[in-house]
Amino acid sequence: MRMTMQVIALVMLLMTGVLQAKSVKYAASNYKYIGVFEKTRTHQKMRTTMDLNAMRKIIREEWDRGYDVADIKYGNGHWITLFKKASPDSHQTYLVSDRWEAISNELDSYWQKGYYMTNAEHGLSKWIVFFEKNTPFTSQAYERRKSLDDFTAVVNKRWKTGYDLIDIEYGEGNYCGIFVKGSSYKGQALTVRSRWYDMAKVIASKWKKGYVISNIEFTLGRWMTLFSKVDNAKNQGFETAENIEAFKKIFEKRREAGYEMVDMAEGW
Repeated sequence: MRMTMQVIALVMLLMTGVLQAKSVKYAASNYKYIGVFEKTRTHQKMRTTMDLNAMRKIIREEWDRGYDVADIKYGNGHWITLFKKASPDSHQTYLVSDRWEAISNELDSYWQKGYYMTNAEHGLSKWIVFFEKNTPFTSQAYERRKSLDDFTAVVNKRWKTGYDLIDIEYGEGNYCGIFVKGSSYKGQALTVRSRWYDMAKVIASKWKKGYVISNIEFTLGRWMTLFSKVDNAKNQGFETAENIEAFKKIFEKRREAGYEMVDMAEGW
């Protein structure tokens, strides 16, 4: 009977369109994948594999088919990459390294060529950092700090100097933030909570205040959600899944219903 009621509840939620935080059923202590969705008709794909080298081959295949990497995530033994249809003038590349120092040593040369970091992921002791050309960005910086307090302090400092935060990642014992000038964001806020249940309530509150989710990360037992204000913001919702198979099914159902995934995360 319990399983039947859960299935009925899921069907009803899918029929309602965008899910609100208060409508989602989950066990706060369970491992979960999280997808954030918006009602927009775009061309997206999700590809998964357990091996980074295999994912690199997949990325090359999708580039050849006219898709760019929109997001990449490692969690629970799986690399997950979200692809979007590339614009005519877009161009992506990436670096892979065991150490962030090797990435930072290459940044000046990439910036001089007009590339900006757009996404960083750390998994299985590897960094994979994506760069894009022909973006609206005019300047870029990054910050790495060992303590969360120091990281949030430097985020606020960057905001005061006109930078926006576009990605957060934890690796090699440091919180890493990627910043840009020239984004479309009109204001940002960063929230940290230990329990997803508590973060879900914050998300609902921020949505009511006109913010959208631009990035969610799970680091050292804490959920970090980056909220941003944009012009013509679309309503958002999220769904959770207990494993990669269920997560892929949610993605496909949402895609068929006319939604795009704008961010993904995983954690406890």
